[in-house]
Amino acid sequence: MQKLIRWIRRFFRRNSVKQFVADVKKNRYRPGLYKNFDWPLFILVMCISLFGVVSIFAATASATETEVTGLVNILTTHSTRYPTLQLIWMLLGVGILFAVTFLDYRLYGKYHQLLYIANIGILLLVLGMEAGRGGMRAFFTISTSSSTLGQRGFQPSEFGKFIMMICLAKLFSMRKAPIKNIQELLPTAIYVIMPMVLVFLQPDFGTALVYMVMYVVLLYISGTKRKLIYGLLAVVIAIAIPLWFYINTASDSFRLTRILMWLNPDQYPDQARQVINSQIAIGSGGLTGKGVVSVGSFASLGYIPDDHTDFCFAISCEAFGFIGAMALVIAFMVFLGRLIHHALRTQDTFGEYIIICAVAMFMFHILENICMILGILPVTGIPLPFISYGGSNYITNMASLGLVMNVVMRSRQKQLGGQAHYSGTL
Repeated sequence: MQKLIRWIRRFFRRNSVKQFVADVKKNRYRPGLYKNFDWPLFILVMCISLFGVVSIFAATASATETEVTGLVNILTTHSTRYPTLQLIWMLLGVGILFAVTFLDYRLYGKYHQLLYIANIGILLLVLGMEAGRGGMRAFFTISTSSSTLGQRGFQPSEFGKFIMMICLAKLFSMRKAPIKNIQELLPTAIYVIMPMVLVFLQPDFGTALVYMVMYVVLLYISGTKRKLIYGLLAVVIAIAIPLWFYINTASDSFRLTRILMWLNPDQYPDQARQVINSQIAIGSGGLTGKGVVSVGSFASLGYIPDDHTDFCFAISCEAFGFIGAMALVIAFMVFLGRLIHHALRTQDTFGEYIIICAVAMFMFHILENICMILGILPVTGIPLPFISYGGSNYITNMASLGLVMNVVMRSRQKQLGGQAHYSGTL
């Protein structure tokens, strides 16, 4: 902590600020760099995203007594607000992706401590906001004059995933040898636990788990002794479970009910209605699905709460059937496989760890979301990447993908014998 404070003081000196500006100028985009951009991966993500927009449209469709035909009639009969908003987040996300690739990823690593401090500060600040659904203090509310945008919320813990991806990758890449004892493990554990606790206090258990997953995966990949990893997980579970139960029982929260209904859904039919109806919707889709705006669908009748956000996969299955669901799962497998391929090809340790963090984050989101809808895992409010509606999550995903593209472009340039376009010692 004392080292961190000293670093803050040094950064805000006049010379340090000048050095930061100079670093940005020296390490920005250079012509020809996008020749190494992974366009197939980008196109795949755009296809998944458009599939998500259609699923969101199906989830928010209005109930009708007769089937509406014709594209114009469908768009005028059913609500297009959320699909339109998701298209806006898509455009904004694409802009964020290319903005992240503008500066060399190692520059982000050089200033990882500043990013870490900013993340802690924002997470502290959001705890003072007015409590929303489930008693959560997780959003900064932004009011707009636009009838389409209306009142929007920004979730800093989502963007914190992107920051922790950089910070954890840099933390482990700076090590000269794997962690071998508890004295070396403890500082890294405290480093990730600090933002985790702040997210946990919102309380947002799902996002806090994402932070932990990225950290544990890096522990494993970096060669940390397995006994230390298992011991750390045991300690975290021993502390988190009673703390979680205390927080939720004290406020009579629905999160405790989520665990109980997952263990025994028959005793909580009303609370488990969301999961039960989701499974019925998945089964009713059959092989080819009912279609995007079918009469009497679970989506149009509103039988599944949050069907355009966390439970959007159930609507995708109902609308497009088993074939559509499998196509989406295969697309996600190709997406993750491509990221793993890039991680194995990257020669820079920091860049490799960034991509590994991205793989851990996306894989956890995909598995947890699909499995909670199927009833295999408890509901945690984890959205499905690029499919579920939500600006904060989508933009974070695109920023994370931009960071991966940043590593890929500059790593390929090195492998092809080009200049690295990076100045200064980091």
